[in-house]
Amino acid sequence: FILYVTLGRTITAGANFIFLNTMATLSIAVLVQGLIGATQKEKEAFEKLKRERTQLVEAEASLQDSEKRFREMAELMPETIFEMDMDGRLTFVNRKAYEMFRYPPEDFEKGVSVYDMIVSEDRLRLTEHIAQIVRGEAPGVREYTARRKDDSLFPVMIQTAVTFREGSLKRFRGFIVDLTEKKKLEIQLRQSQKMEAIGTLAGGIAHDFNNMLSAILGYTELSLESTKEGTILHGNLLKLKSAGERARDLVRQILTFSRRSEQELIPIRIKPIVKEALKLLRPSLPTTIEIQTNIQSDATILGDPTQIHQILINLCANAGHAMIENGGLLWIALTDREIDKDFTTRHPELSPGRYLHLVVKDTGHGIPPEIADRIFDPFFTTKEHGKGTGMGLSVVHGIVSSHGGVMTVNSEPGKGTVFDIYFPVSESESAAESRSEKPLPLGHERILFVDDELHQVDLGKQMLESLGYTVVTKTGSLEALEEFRKNPDHFDLLITDMTMPNMTGDELAVKMMAIRPDLPVILCTGYSEKITEDQAYALGIKAYIFKPVLLRDLANIIRKVLDP
Repeated sequence: FILYVTLGRTITAGANFIFLNTMATLSIAVLVQGLIGATQKEKEAFEKLKRERTQLVEAEASLQDSEKRFREMAELMPETIFEMDMDGRLTFVNRKAYEMFRYPPEDFEKGVSVYDMIVSEDRLRLTEHIAQIVRGEAPGVREYTARRKDDSLFPVMIQTAVTFREGSLKRFRGFIVDLTEKKKLEIQLRQSQKMEAIGTLAGGIAHDFNNMLSAILGYTELSLESTKEGTILHGNLLKLKSAGERARDLVRQILTFSRRSEQELIPIRIKPIVKEALKLLRPSLPTTIEIQTNIQSDATILGDPTQIHQILINLCANAGHAMIENGGLLWIALTDREIDKDFTTRHPELSPGRYLHLVVKDTGHGIPPEIADRIFDPFFTTKEHGKGTGMGLSVVHGIVSSHGGVMTVNSEPGKGTVFDIYFPVSESESAAESRSEKPLPLGHERILFVDDELHQVDLGKQMLESLGYTVVTKTGSLEALEEFRKNPDHFDLLITDMTMPNMTGDELAVKMMAIRPDLPVILCTGYSEKITEDQAYALGIKAYIFKPVLLRDLANIIRKVLDP
């Protein structure tokens, strides 16, 4: 058509029509073909744009889903997850932060700095920590003392996991871990290691120490037998014997505690224990503290004398500490108490009946209400560093519980504290009274006594002969075995020390019993990790006793072995 218009003047009308028809047809075909090609390209471009749009939407949805999963996972984390800018301002925290630092969510939304949650003396270290991250260094994990909104302090660990950019801004993301429980465990571990060290030390010295106590107690008892009652010397010897028994029980308690084993509870009267503890306490307390008592009950309980003594010492020492500055009154009472159902409703671990009621009361500064629930927690103390381990009240509570009793505490700040302890009364006769009322059991048998220490041999000979026995002593296991082989039927009983050179007491017993199977054996030890009581009985040994052994105990054990 365009060609026709341009060249129309030189073409005839007929030819003009034919040419027009031909060119028009050709032009329309070309135009349609061009339009079809253009439309296809536009369609392909549109389809591509559509796909890209779909991919973008899907990517955005995936990003939102990932962010949602991150938030959900962050909320499930047991520690605080945070994001902060270069100035330390927190731009994101998970829900754990509200609990850990006690800030409400709106405070974080307004903008809280990580510096607000660290004590001032640690802020310079935190600044250096951030600077190291900025420089691309690996600062590692840092520990700080954190401050909650209520100003309470607790230990934390801050660790930056990653750095990232948000637009043109550089930010940090990391964790804040509460180290309170970890620190408690570390303290407990140190205390446990201390007790283990004490146990190891006690075990190391127990044998020699108990041998010395054997001599002290043994010769004291022999001297009492030949001293007139009522004299000053007799009274002094009784005091010496009492102190020796207390030292013996203390060593046993340390060994028992280090081994975590049970102690035997025997019928005892608390009254004399309380009086003895007060005699020891009076010189240790300042004169500004007055002590008043009401010690009445003669009731018997099933208990351990040393542990009861420890209860008194710990409670009175705490009372003295509470009154150390201003003085005051320390009140100790021991009375009988009938407990009814109303009381047992509040203390279901008890049953109605007769109880011994021990009271320790002071007029000191009292216990603040906010820590009243924690005073029995192990290692919790309000005393200055180095002046208390936090074990006193927890030990007392454990002893009372192991004796089947209950302890309650009432305190008012500024007015003092009262500890009430209830022990179930036992109908059994006091062990001390039963020993004193019955005469010593005597005998006439022949005993082979073996110990590698001369003073133990001399003491053993005197004690056994005072009970009527014929005694042959030896200071060596090999020498004793040779003597026994000469005439096995000459002896009715072997009493041997455990720890001896060349051959231990259990080995000596086994060799002698191989010669004469019916030979009764008593194995004595100051302390031994080599053999236990059960192992000794498994070997056929009839009795396993710890030094120092009191004369009455020795007399009873011998008769128990010889007269089964």
